[in-house]
Amino acid sequence: MKVKKTIKTKIMHLTKIKQRLLKEEYYNLQRFLHGESVKLYSANKQQAKRFYKKIKPDKEYPISVRKDLLKVERRRDTKIAKYWARIPVAGRRGGVWVAVKPHCPIELDMEICESKLFKRNGEFYLHITVQKEVEVPKPELAEKTTVVIACDIGEANPLVSVELWDQGKKRKNAQFLGGEMRSVRAHYNHLKKRIGRKKIKHAINWIKEHVANKETRKVNDILHKATTKIVDRALMLKRSGYEPVIVFGDLKNVRQPRVKGKRRCRKTNRKIHTMPSYKIKQMLTYKALWEEVPVIALNEAYTSKLCWRCRSLNTEIRKRCFRCKDCGLEYNRDLNGAINIGNRLLGYMLKSRAAVNTPKTSPEYTALLEKRFDNVSEREGGSPLQQLGVVHPVSWIIT
Repeated sequence: MKVKKTIKTKIMHLTKIKQRLLKEEYYNLQRFLHGESVKLYSANKQQAKRFYKKIKPDKEYPISVRKDLLKVERRRDTKIAKYWARIPVAGRRGGVWVAVKPHCPIELDMEICESKLFKRNGEFYLHITVQKEVEVPKPELAEKTTVVIACDIGEANPLVSVELWDQGKKRKNAQFLGGEMRSVRAHYNHLKKRIGRKKIKHAINWIKEHVANKETRKVNDILHKATTKIVDRALMLKRSGYEPVIVFGDLKNVRQPRVKGKRRCRKTNRKIHTMPSYKIKQMLTYKALWEEVPVIALNEAYTSKLCWRCRSLNTEIRKRCFRCKDCGLEYNRDLNGAINIGNRLLGYMLKSRAAVNTPKTSPEYTALLEKRFDNVSEREGGSPLQQLGVVHPVSWIIT
């Protein structure tokens, strides 16, 4: 399968002529999008007509560089930069060769795809999209080598991960990642309110330009570091001879519509509705597949309410604490959900070799059957589950 990712590069050491040519091409594109007749490279016109259907008057749009016109080379005969890119412009035949500094190496086996050229704070940046062919192994259950890295996505703790070893009998390396994102979002939300109360002229545009962009960049940086840490851990296990599998809950339907007559908490709605769960899932997916590590999105129904030790639903949640009324377990609610997601992967996919989907029976019915099976007397050869060679879910965990 082919996997894509974006390599962010900054254009450096521009001469006055090259800077003038790039500025002319960039600002001519903005004028062309607003209906003016300007001198613009023909392929850039075609790409603009293809992608930009609705144009906003106060927004600048990047130049979409076609993959057959963009060329990236690695040069060793120059001390200015290792990588150089050729960008097509209308002012010079053959395009402009510019020095670029990528945030990660560009390998020879990567195929260059359609990329974006944009300007920010007076500097030009080129986001190069690359793809390569990878072979992701099909996850299979092995008693000693399979390691499930289960991840729970939430609001207070954006990413909680735990490793399940020996078919879920051992739990190791629990991590709470991205917690500082909550304070960043709260700070910028308070800043937006203060600016709005002062009634600054053109406050909305000022917030978008100076506040919202900073918040987005900081949140993306925190999420990139958190997801990279999980993928690096999986890659280290893979190099050590283990077979890691990353699984996360496929969070959906978080934004519930308003119900007439039902009270709503404005603060809670803002936190939940702006939770970057989609970004976390996309980052985990493309980073894991790029390193040829299997990644699975699993339906997480009932994982927050289910006790991982006794599989009971007679539980209560108070703030970040999870408590089971049957077995007395007191645990972190996010870590409890991550363990349940990992156990569900072991039970529904790895053991049965079936596709991961929503279970046909609810946990209440499954737990009721297990209790009935456990009441079978030992003289009959154990419970029906044990006779079939199926391990009881409770025995996966060692207290």
